[in-house]
Amino acid sequence: MAEEWAKRRELELSSPGGILSAKWRDVTLDDAIERYLHEFAQDAGRSKRATIEQLQRFPIARVKVTELTSEQVIEHAVMRRNSGIKPSTINQDITWLGIILKTAVAAWKMPVDLGEFESAKLLMRSKGLLSRPGSRSRRPSDHEIEQIRAYFQRSQRIRPSAIIPMEDIMDFAIASSRRQEEITRLLWSDLDEKAMTCWVRDAKHPRQKWGNHKRFKLSHEAMAIIRRQPRAQGEERIFPYHGKSIGTRWRAACAACGIEDLRFHDLRHEATSRLFEAGYEIVEVQQFTLHESWDVLKRYTHLRPENLRLK
Repeated sequence: MAEEWAKRRELELSSPGGILSAKWRDVTLDDAIERYLHEFAQDAGRSKRATIEQLQRFPIARVKVTELTSEQVIEHAVMRRNSGIKPSTINQDITWLGIILKTAVAAWKMPVDLGEFESAKLLMRSKGLLSRPGSRSRRPSDHEIEQIRAYFQRSQRIRPSAIIPMEDIMDFAIASSRRQEEITRLLWSDLDEKAMTCWVRDAKHPRQKWGNHKRFKLSHEAMAIIRRQPRAQGEERIFPYHGKSIGTRWRAACAACGIEDLRFHDLRHEATSRLFEAGYEIVEVQQFTLHESWDVLKRYTHLRPENLRLK
């Protein structure tokens, strides 16, 4: 029996890639995910990291990487669908699974059969198991904005010294199209009042998390809001508040006003749409919003015919 086993092992190791396969024989997908998190996800955000770590809790994580088949990938997607998960969320699982497998091949020389993975992905898309997230088109109505404004004004009167100036921050988001976290990173030293521009540091980018500093145009309304902000001694930020605190206050206001499914980020959609409704061209709108391309910008554009200004 020992001699037969030795002969089989000799044949396995002498075959193309045999020694490489033997090296990774007992490595599971869970091991690969753990290594990826350690080597390539150091700066990943909390949400992104949680999505990757979630894969480790599923049965597919116990499969040996070199033996992963299209059938096992499809079984994972079917299991997720049967538990009530939407195709757009399942798509996140498969996207990260693909990134980890491709990293294993390119960075660690693992003999992973990427053809099996790609075959599974192709079939799952054709059967509707995977889909991209739908484009969000929510814009606040004028009535909703006034409701929230009244709520913030009441809160400010009750505790004027302890409350974030949410009315100004809401109006600034609509006037500038800046994201929640970006607003809290704007600096007085980066503001050019004469040119009506400001730099936003570490602007959101799909591949560049840090150092993506960009200058954007300020509207007259946004400039007026900035000018009335108090300048605290030793504080460089124009809006010296925490993004999470702004988000908490926003959700509390929506809940108190009975407004459903309105996110602070929807104000960026509102700002972008208003710029087009005011008559600005695509390249001009990009100077305000800093969108990379029209394909990205159009996802934030939801025009109302009644608001368009006739030339």
